[in-house]
Amino acid sequence: MIPTYKIEDFPSSKGIENLFKLERFEDLSWPKNLEWPHKHNFYQLIWLTEGAFMHTIDYHDIAVKTDTLLITSPGQIHLLNSPEKVKGYSISFTEQFLLAHHTQESVFELTFLDESLTTPYLCLDENARKELKAIIDPIMEELNRDEKAPIIINVLLFALLNRIQRLMNKAQPKNADSFQVVTHRKFKKLIEQYYKEEPDLAFYAGKMSISSNYLNKIVKNVTGKTAGLMVRDRGLIEAKRMLVYCNFSIGEISDQLGFKDFSYFSRQFKKREGFTPAEYRKLMYEKYSNH
Repeated sequence: MIPTYKIEDFPSSKGIENLFKLERFEDLSWPKNLEWPHKHNFYQLIWLTEGAFMHTIDYHDIAVKTDTLLITSPGQIHLLNSPEKVKGYSISFTEQFLLAHHTQESVFELTFLDESLTTPYLCLDENARKELKAIIDPIMEELNRDEKAPIIINVLLFALLNRIQRLMNKAQPKNADSFQVVTHRKFKKLIEQYYKEEPDLAFYAGKMSISSNYLNKIVKNVTGKTAGLMVRDRGLIEAKRMLVYCNFSIGEISDQLGFKDFSYFSRQFKKREGFTPAEYRKLMYEKYSNH
């Protein structure tokens, strides 16, 4: 099984308990016997200021270059190739820390945190680098104090995340208003909770006290996808993870993902990927088995 690391598994004096850490990437203390690939139960932002490496997140390889901001969300399987050869910043934080001084709705508006499945990085120009460093430097100053003030770090982190969101919006403009963005994030959170048990869109719409048609309209405006496709995509992502990184049989994976009919699971997977689950596992095994 793929190990899941907690924020406290990465020892550091530059942090707030088990809620937040900011360090130079090259000074990170890694867990003893760290296993790759692995998952985190926290968010991590890596700003690469020097060097390059390959980042594999779920089943995608991303060539990360200097002045790239890398975004990893809780639960994503990832591995870094030769991370010891680079320099930059590593910022780790939990959702609990964000919610300590901010509302759920204001956190939901930080859509880039949960879009790392599709947009896991941002290239930074000179102005963007100056904007982010102007907030990172005061956070580091506060962390170097003998008595750190969590609320100051929390407010600065929230400002940093909103700056990143603005940069993301500029790079990928959306037509959705704030209400639609928040509704979309609530829908994604529900999908994470129930996608294995509930494939029916009406279930999610009912949880949100809106109609299925209205939910679909909002999701399509925010993402360009239908709401039903979002639910199916989440199951597909998990199926790929399990096929690549777990030793379960395909029948066991089908059962765990809530498919009552193994052949239906296989047909749906092939329809979306062009390969049967068995063919996909065989294709990806050599690529990932040596990591």
